[in-house]
This record gives sequence, C-alpha cells and structure tokens, in this order.
Amino acid sequence: MPTLGTQQYMRGRLFVLLAGFVIAVAMGTGFLLWQTQTTKNQVRFGAFISHMADATNDVIHNALRLEQAELLASGDAAETEASHNELEMALTRLNAAYQALEFAISGEVTTLESQRLTNLQGGLESDAPVPQAMPVATDITGHAVPASVRRIWLGQNEEAALRTQIRDIISLANRLEVFTDYDNATARRVFKQLQTLANTQVRPELKRISDLLNAGMIESHGTLQWGLFGVAVAMVTASLILALRIFEPMIRRISKAHQDLHSANISLAAEKIKAQSADRTKSEFLANMSHEIRTPMNGVMGMAELLARTNLDQRQAMFVDVIVKSGTALLTIINDILDFSKIDAGQLKLDEAPFRLGEAIEDVAALVSSRVAEKDLELIVRVDPELPASFIGDVGRFRQIATNLVGNAVKFTERGHVLIDVSGKSDGETTQVTVRVEDTGIGIPQEKLNVVFDKFAQVDSSSTRRHEGTGLGLAIAVKLAELMGGSIEATSEVGKGSTFTFTVPFAVDTANAVQATAPVDVSGARVFVIDDNPINREILLEQLNSWGFECAAAESGAVGLAFLQRSAQLDARVDCVILDYQMPEMNGADVARKIKADPALTGIPLVLLTSVDQTDTARLMSECGIAAHLNKPTRASMLLETLVSVMQVSRALPARDNAETPNQAKPIQIHASTPWSGVSLDRAASTGHSMFW
Repeated sequence: MPTLGTQQYMRGRLFVLLAGFVIAVAMGTGFLLWQTQTTKNQVRFGAFISHMADATNDVIHNALRLEQAELLASGDAAETEASHNELEMALTRLNAAYQALEFAISGEVTTLESQRLTNLQGGLESDAPVPQAMPVATDITGHAVPASVRRIWLGQNEEAALRTQIRDIISLANRLEVFTDYDNATARRVFKQLQTLANTQVRPELKRISDLLNAGMIESHGTLQWGLFGVAVAMVTASLILALRIFEPMIRRISKAHQDLHSANISLAAEKIKAQSADRTKSEFLANMSHEIRTPMNGVMGMAELLARTNLDQRQAMFVDVIVKSGTALLTIINDILDFSKIDAGQLKLDEAPFRLGEAIEDVAALVSSRVAEKDLELIVRVDPELPASFIGDVGRFRQIATNLVGNAVKFTERGHVLIDVSGKSDGETTQVTVRVEDTGIGIPQEKLNVVFDKFAQVDSSSTRRHEGTGLGLAIAVKLAELMGGSIEATSEVGKGSTFTFTVPFAVDTANAVQATAPVDVSGARVFVIDDNPINREILLEQLNSWGFECAAAESGAVGLAFLQRSAQLDARVDCVILDYQMPEMNGADVARKIKADPALTGIPLVLLTSVDQTDTARLMSECGIAAHLNKPTRASMLLETLVSVMQVSRALPARDNAETPNQAKPIQIHASTPWSGVSLDRAASTGHSMFW
C-alpha cells in the first residue's frame, strides 16, 4: 500500500495537473471569446460602412434628381420641392452616420466641440442645444473601431481623410439649399463637384473600408477555427497527461490492491479452515480429556468416600476430607475450562425443559449451605410468591450462573449475610426473571468493576491474595446470561459489600409442568447397573446396598439385556436401570433403545451416567426414553434423589393413567439438574455417605 509521502506526492501532482488543465481551458476560452468579439465588431462596422455608403449614394442620387427635375420640369415647384425634401432626408442620414463614426473614433468631447464649431459657422449660438441626429441602422457606440476604419477615416500615412471628404459632401449638399435657381452656373458647379467628390474619393474609400473589413472577418474566422482546434488539442493533451500521470498509476494501484485483497481473502479462507479445524481438534481434545480426567476422578473420589466410611482416626479423616475437597476443586476447574471453551467456540447449546424456579434456587442454597455454616454467615433466600411456579428453560445453566454468584458472595464475605432475592416481571407468556445476590463482604473498587467480568480477571491479582480462583466464573456467567438472552450487572462499595444482578427471560410453563407426585415407598426396589468399568460397578453396588436397594450389575450391554429379559421371564421385575454412556460395542444409548423396544422392558425407568458433556442430551433423552441424566462424578445425594424420584414417578404412572384419558397422559422426564423433592438430603447423610461417590 502507498506510504503517506507517496499519497501526498500523488495528491500534489493531481492538483498541479488539474490546475494546469483549468488554466489551459480558461485561456483557450478567453481567446475564443476575444476572437468572437473581434469578428462581431468587424461585422458591425461593416454594416455601418454599408449604411454610410447607402446614405452617400442617396445624397448624390437625390442631388442629381434635383438637378434633372429642375432642367426637365422647367421650374415646376412641386417636383422641385419633392426632390429637395428627399435630398434633405438623405443628407440627414449621412450626417447622423458621420457623427456616429466621429464619436466612436474621436470620443464624445471632440465630437461635441466639432458640432459647436459647426453651429457657430452656421450662425447659431454657442450654447444652443445640439440637435439630435437621426439614429443609424447599426449602433457602434461603445465599440472599438477597427484599425483599418480608423486609418482611412483619419487619413493616416499621408492619405486623404475620409472624414474630410464626407464633411465636404455634406457641406456641398447644404449649399444647394441656398439656391433658388439650380440652372445657373454656380449651382451646376456645385452639382459637378458633389458628383466628382463622391465618385472619385468617397465611394472608393468606403468600398476599400468594406473590403478591409471583409478581409478582417475572413482572417478572424480562420483564427477562430485555429483557436478552436488549439483549445481542443490542449484539452485532449491535458486529458491524456491527466490519464497517464494520475489515472493510469491509480488504476495500477487499484489493480494491485484488488489482487492483494484477493490474495488476502484466499489466505483468510485458508486460515479460517485451519482455525475451524483447530477448533474442532480442540473441542475433541477437551471432550476426550474430560472423559480421561473424569473417569479416574470418579474412582478417586468414590474410593475416598468409601474410605471415609471405614474406621479412621482424626488425622486419617482429615486426609480423606482434603482428598474430597481437592477433587471437588479440580472438577470445578475442569468444568469451567470446558464450559468456557465451548462458549468461546460457539458450540454450547441450551437444553430447555420444564423446571421449578423455587426448587432450582433452593438447590443453589443447599449447595453452599455447608460453606455458609463454616463461616457462620446468614443465608437468606426470597422468591417472589407472585412468580409462576414453573418455567421452560435451561435450568442447569441458570443454576450455574446463580451458583457462581452466590459462591463468590460466600467466598468474599467474612461476616454478615448473603441475600438471594428472586423477582420477575411477566409479559404475556414470557417472564423476565431477576436474581439479585447481595453480600456484606469486602466489596470491589470502582476501577475494578469494569474488568471483573473479563476472563482470567482477578480483583486482587497479587501473589499474596487470600482467595483463590481461575477468574473464569464471572466470564462464563456473563456468556451464559447473554446466550440465554439476558444480562448481568454489578454494583459495589468497598468495605460494605457487593450486589450482582442477572436477568434472563423464561417462557412460562402452562401446559407441560410436571405435577409433584405423592411420596411412594421405594424401599427394597431392584436397581440394575450396566457399566464396563469394574471400579464404578463396585462403588455403585456398595452405595445401592447401603441405601437398602436390591442390586446387581453387568459389564456390558449384551449381558445386561440378557439379564433384564431373564428377570422379566421370571417375573422379577427390575425397578430402575443405571446405564453408563461410554461402553465398548454397545453404548448406553444403544442399550436404552433396545430396552424401550422390548415390550417386556419398556416400562423400566433409565438413568444415564456420562463422563462427557453431550450437546444433544435432550435429543438422546427423548429418542431413547431416558428418565434422568447425570454427569460423573455424581454426588451421592443427587444419585439417591434421582433414583427415588424416577422410581416414584414410574410407580405412580399406572394410577394416573387410570384417571386420565390417553390424550391427557404426557411422557414424564426427570433431569438430574432439577431433582424432585421426594427424598431429602438428610436420608443420604444418614447412610454415612459424603457428597460424592
């Protein structure tokens, strides 16, 4: 691309060429106008000279008529008077032409002085008014007299002056007025002089002036033609110079810029393909790493929980507690990195389903209740009773945002309270749900409020900070809120606390809200586990036994299907099946489809466990008839509540089907992210299990 100096040079050169072009056109136009005016002036004076020649001819002609009339009519007074009047009129025209040309050549003062002297010679007073001359056919007042006319009129270069000759004709014609008898010798001599002067001097001079003017007009016309040709050549030359010096380099530069742009577009397209490939590779890598990390984490945390149930001394119990908490922290970091990567790549999709707002907020409060108790804080939860009970949306992401904000409030508050205030504004079938999280913690400086939502941002980034974190939580919360069509804002005052508010729109669930079922006793229920990992099977079987369930396990989908079919034949119906998603040969989705395709097994509720986030979970649950879905590692209390909930719903369905028509019955799906309230957390705690398996 051109530098600044090149641009200034091109701009200066364009200005100079344009200025030269304008000056050339202006000069050519001025020259043409001048030539045109000269030609018009010559035509004007040619017409005037023709008028003067006609007036002179009329004077001579009427003088001759007067002479002939006197001789032929033998003194007829009427004929003589008519000839005399016509002579006077011709003389007046000639005198007017003489005065006009004299005024044009000599100027007004000289002409007026000449008229004054003429009046004195004629016996008039010097201050008498000058008689107005008859107007001539062509007005030459104010126009430049051609040099040829001036030279002949004034008699330059030792030539006889035409003005003198015209004046002599006028004088001789005036002398005829004093004669009463035109037949005497004096009158005849005057006629003779008048005719001789006109024929030998005045008429030839007037003809010479006319010829000179005609020659001048022809010359001016030729000059005008050459001038037009010169202007045209100058304009064409200037255009060619302008094109060669400005537009041709400009076209080259534009062509080069177009080629560079085309090359850049090709490069960008190639880079885009590379970036998309890298993004897919990154997503696949993160998904695989998530599975590879979560699978051993499942074993570590499960074994730690089993170890906690054995007889341990105080020091050993502390070690186990550290293992569980460290695993929880590591799992949180893994989830944050995976979520942020998916959001950043635009691959995160919302999983919308009916949920109860109050229960979702209570889940968040229950999750942080242990930390609140450790710091001796007061956790206050308020849900506006005017809000609808059920909405349709991605409750998992909603709860993730709320958990992040509430967790931060608890983390940065040492005394006082944390308030969770849920309100909303309904607009037809949509409600803008607003969650306000207020704390009495350390607060955030005003200069940091603008960056707290940036990724990897820390209010205190020093190495001695008290509170740890990756700085991704609020960045993920903002992205999730925007993805859900909402927003997040924050206000804070150092030393007094902070308030974070997020608002998201949810559709009101008026048709598909799942009605809570009455608690059903599921003690002694049969739960069957299908998982290819022996450690997972051992942990699940031990937990199920501790909860009072009858349980069995299979290492593959084929063995599990055979077991289920045999149990159905023996009328030993299984109440629930726990499926691992990732298994060789036949994954969890394939096993679920075969179970639902078998009429003898289709009524068994299925709970799917995965160690990889599935973007099409909702589709899988709908297609495969899965009742609930949990990510590993799973909290023991969450697994227990989910199992109890799906079995309660399954056992309650026959009674409800008898009360409803087939058109009224609706399929029921339970998401682990929105657990039912049929079993409290106390029962899980009473079994001696911690939060994770």
